[in-house]
Amino acid sequence: MQKQLFLKNGIIMAVSALIIRSMNMFFRVFLSDRIGAEGIGLYQLIISVYIFYAAVSTTGISLTATRLFSDFTAKGEYGKAKYSVEKCIVISLFLGMILGSVMFFTSDMTAEYFLRDVRTSKSLKFLAPSLPFMAVSACIRGYFVARRQTIQTSVEQLLEQVIEMGVFASAFALLKPDTLEKACCTAVLGTTMAEVISFIYSIICYLFDVRKLSCRNKKADRLFRKIIPIAVPVMANSCLRSGLSAVENVLIPLGLKKNGSDSANALAQYGIINGMVMPVLVFPTVFILPFASLIVPEMSEVFTKRHIKSIKHISEKMFRLTLLYSIPVTVIFIFFSGNICQMLYHNDTSGIFLAVLAPVIPFMYLDSVVDGILKGLNEQTSYLIFNIIDSVIRVALTYILLPMLGIKGIIIVIIVSELLNTVMSIARLIKVTEIKIMFLDWIIFPLIFIITPCILMKFISVDFIIKIIICLFSYGILLFLTKKKTVC
Repeated sequence: MQKQLFLKNGIIMAVSALIIRSMNMFFRVFLSDRIGAEGIGLYQLIISVYIFYAAVSTTGISLTATRLFSDFTAKGEYGKAKYSVEKCIVISLFLGMILGSVMFFTSDMTAEYFLRDVRTSKSLKFLAPSLPFMAVSACIRGYFVARRQTIQTSVEQLLEQVIEMGVFASAFALLKPDTLEKACCTAVLGTTMAEVISFIYSIICYLFDVRKLSCRNKKADRLFRKIIPIAVPVMANSCLRSGLSAVENVLIPLGLKKNGSDSANALAQYGIINGMVMPVLVFPTVFILPFASLIVPEMSEVFTKRHIKSIKHISEKMFRLTLLYSIPVTVIFIFFSGNICQMLYHNDTSGIFLAVLAPVIPFMYLDSVVDGILKGLNEQTSYLIFNIIDSVIRVALTYILLPMLGIKGIIIVIIVSELLNTVMSIARLIKVTEIKIMFLDWIIFPLIFIITPCILMKFISVDFIIKIIICLFSYGILLFLTKKKTVC
């Protein structure tokens, strides 16, 4: 693995992701101020359906473009690599058009019979045309990941976020929507416009970059036989998991109603968990997900070349660094959850939920990294099986627990799901790579190093942001001074 290039690309993507996530967080705060917790809940219902269609149209073909280009270039077959990406782009456009049409023409039925709220229908219609553009952009993004070029994709995602926010803010100020239905339509209009502009930018970047490949297209024999084992498991996983996730998101407000909440209050509670707390939990992954994405072509290359020692070494390092990063994030969220959510949302309830859910962070972050490694090692089938099991259990627990326990049931579902999925993925990773987990150096010492300063900060009267900075600085110093295997 080219360490300098890997780190450079990871840093570029992390900085870009930090900016994008910050803007997205601001967007969430802006939304919550304008439409309230109930509006956020309605918006999340719409997005849950959109995510299903988006995941099916993008995930499988994006990974396929990355894997095929990496595999062919590892063998020096650049003409076939170029040819395979072009075929993936055609497939992605065709797939996006089909799914966009299905989403548009079934929006009324989806709103009435699935989401159980007719106010979501128009928003789904506004989102449907974005799918072909999104699919092609995702495919090209997979190409650039395989090329180890991250600036283009980072700028594309940043551009997308700026346009989405700009269109929504302008439309909201101009139209002044007086109902939640109109407000949600205004929000998703920005999403569709952003995907169109992002598509144009991606195509331009691809056409300029592909000229640098000084080779002619060379037809790859039996290409579809190579595409199917990569794309189908991932696409099936996206379809099943996103579909079950959408079912779960519909069951949450219904379950809360059965527990005694009225419609508005049920949507408000759902909005607090999924629209406020979860974005905060996943926000720090801006420094994890870029490397989880970049590790796919790296692992694919060493797997193709059968470098067993490199596979084990890279897997152990990624696993260790993820723990060293996620553990302090967990503890900080536990100790300062109230301050963080009060600053962002002026909502005390979200702070309580954030503290309760914070312990799942190491599992959540590890799951992303381990999944990236497994994808690079051609373990899509295992990845599919684990996610199906996880999604089915989530839906079953949501259906059973929410009518009995209400909002507590949602907490239990999230915790059980993250633990189950991550443990299964880690077990598979250990079996495939034979890595060894050093519990003392990777888990126990880091916990001690971050909990100690956090406890001490309880007795110091300064702003909580300063306390967090001091705690993280102390954590870094303690890791450095011990000079154990906890540092790379």
